[in-house]
Amino acid sequence: MLIKSTLLSLGCCLSFASFAGSMGAPPPPPVVDSCPWSITGSLGYAGLDGAYGGQGQSGVGRLGMGKVFKDYGRSSLGWELGVQNGTTMQLQIPEDTLDVLGGVPVTVTVKPLLDILVDWRFTPVSTTAMFGEVKLGAAYRRMDVLIRQTVNNKSQFAGEVQVGLGMPITDVATLSLLYQGIYGANVNFQANATTETGFISNIPVQNGVLLSLNVAL
Repeated sequence: MLIKSTLLSLGCCLSFASFAGSMGAPPPPPVVDSCPWSITGSLGYAGLDGAYGGQGQSGVGRLGMGKVFKDYGRSSLGWELGVQNGTTMQLQIPEDTLDVLGGVPVTVTVKPLLDILVDWRFTPVSTTAMFGEVKLGAAYRRMDVLIRQTVNNKSQFAGEVQVGLGMPITDVATLSLLYQGIYGANVNFQANATTETGFISNIPVQNGVLLSLNVAL
């Protein structure tokens, strides 16, 4: 009877100690999302082919929102949706073609660019924090002709590539220097002397450099 009472008392003590210990135990650590959402802000310089007198050169700004969907340790895959400002320029058109339209230059504005990209980051050397970055996807662009009603506007989808190097600057932020190329073709401007109208066939190639700050949310 004494042994039974002793075991019962010991069991009660152990149960109470376990309960008391659990009351004072620290909460479990928060679950860290290894595939976070992020915001990317970029500033840079870009140029459009087919502009008169280098007018296609301008400063650019871009804002993107993205998310990593797979983390492989030293590399990751994600996606990004972005918008980028446009520019205004005169098209480079032969004088004899312009004469059909009265000799007045054709001025266009390339409206804000929308794009969606797949983003691949990789660290080629484990001993450095620097990483490579490749973004591939598609961009939507629209070229509107100013003032004139006799020349068409043009909208087009085109392939886009961004590639460069970056490095972390804080625990949640990275800085990258990227080349940006948006595919296109020769404007191939044509004029119709009978109707005195002009036709733009394509939006030209765009090349630029972007300095991008990416911040994980």
